[in-house]
Amino acid sequence: MSFPGRQSWVLLLLIVLVALLARRIVPARLARIAAWSDGPALPILAGILAASLTLWQWGGLHAEAVVYDESAYLLQAELLAAGHWALPSPPVHEAFTQSAVLVTPVLAPKMPPGHALALVPGLLLHAPGLVPVILVGLTGALLLLLVRKVAGAGAGTIAVALWLTQAGQARWRASYFSENTTTALCLLGWYALLKWRATRHSGWLILLGIVTGWGAITRPLTMIAFTIPVAIVVIADTLRSRQWGPLLAAVGIGMLPLLAIPLQNSMVLGSWNATPLGLYTRQYVPFDKMGFGLDSTAPLLKVPPFIAASNADFALRHREHQPAALPQVLAQRLKFWWVANFSLWRKLLAPILILGLIVMPVVVWVPVASGVLLYISYLLYAHQPYWTLYYAEANPVWAAVLAMGVAWLLIESRAPQRTTALGVIIGAGLLFWARPDLIRWRDANQDSQRKFLVFRRMLAEIPGDRILVFVRERADHDPHGSFVRNVADPNRARVIIAFDLGDAETDTIRKAFPDRMAFRWDEATNSVESLSGNSHPTP
Repeated sequence: MSFPGRQSWVLLLLIVLVALLARRIVPARLARIAAWSDGPALPILAGILAASLTLWQWGGLHAEAVVYDESAYLLQAELLAAGHWALPSPPVHEAFTQSAVLVTPVLAPKMPPGHALALVPGLLLHAPGLVPVILVGLTGALLLLLVRKVAGAGAGTIAVALWLTQAGQARWRASYFSENTTTALCLLGWYALLKWRATRHSGWLILLGIVTGWGAITRPLTMIAFTIPVAIVVIADTLRSRQWGPLLAAVGIGMLPLLAIPLQNSMVLGSWNATPLGLYTRQYVPFDKMGFGLDSTAPLLKVPPFIAASNADFALRHREHQPAALPQVLAQRLKFWWVANFSLWRKLLAPILILGLIVMPVVVWVPVASGVLLYISYLLYAHQPYWTLYYAEANPVWAAVLAMGVAWLLIESRAPQRTTALGVIIGAGLLFWARPDLIRWRDANQDSQRKFLVFRRMLAEIPGDRILVFVRERADHDPHGSFVRNVADPNRARVIIAFDLGDAETDTIRKAFPDRMAFRWDEATNSVESLSGNSHPTP
């Protein structure tokens, strides 16, 4: 582990000096910020900041899906927006194979529907990135609300700045991944719990139940980690008060979203207890499940090369994932947790996290326990240690704890008029210092989309209102993202894309779409060939 560099020490010194000086010289007119720091303005500003930063780093509301899970979520949302759970299997389904999507016996993504349902409004407004950006903004606002409620507005402002500058996490926020939904739901649930304990108004408990139910149809394992500490607190409080009615109402209403699972199963596969996820796993990746070791069961279908390439490394992880290896697995994952929270200049903040755990109010142990349980629960699942996306819901928690430690050190809590102003100064300083990182993450986000944007522009330049494009991907194409993506309405879509599997399969697919002009695109040469014989080179 490397020691902090000179710039890190300069940052620490500057923050300490500014905070100490500001405690003395913050003018009265700036201290008046406290007059509105308890109102809605500060959380709204935090939400706008988080949403705007994410939008800038992502490149717009029409950003490309990069990883195959993102593409599958968008397809699922497009289907739901069109009033469908699934479509008939496409002709020569192997040519339309898409990771995380069933293509036979029907066309349907494998995921539970919670996140896709949340994405639907953005698709209806022709802005697919709208909901993810709003969810990030909501998370930022809720993070400030929560920390402000337990530790003051100054700590809340610092927490938002620390969360937005966690290393590499901008990639997960600027995406179509479902963790954006569950992160916002977790913070909303913790806020509802705080409000219910303070007011005993049953509406907050019912909201907590709805949040838990919706999260369960989005990312079930994550919501188990969320629910256990929350349930302990709610049940303990209910036992003391003996008021079981609100709890029963919250449980009953909270279970309503769960009905979406058997409904999805029935609409997609014709059976309430047969899940698309289960069938997809059996078809392509029988070993992709919780537990230890590698399941050698053969897949039901022939696995296409791009899925096989992804499976090879994935299978190795499962083979190595044994009970005896758990200490090493945990150490590897914690290494990347350290990178996310304390890389570069952030190393200096590591001891302050321990201080934050000591000085934080007792109620904060509920989200901290959920964050710890999230890491523990994923020890039952083999994955790449750098895939910190699975723990995105805990990232605001660590930022909040760290902010409480910073605030305890640098902010004079006995002077509430100055607390928010100091928090704003420190938070702004952190964001300013991290601006090279923020720019670098923006460039990385947009670089990852570039080949898909070029492909989209190429499709737009092909003549015709109804076209069929066969894709030849390079042998070294990244298996985690494909140019072949299914559409929710093949009858109205301008472009339908399929893999080029050979002349026989191509002819069969062309006959199924007789009114479409057919082209072949070769990724290696970046050229388009009309299957009528005319060449159409791309720019």
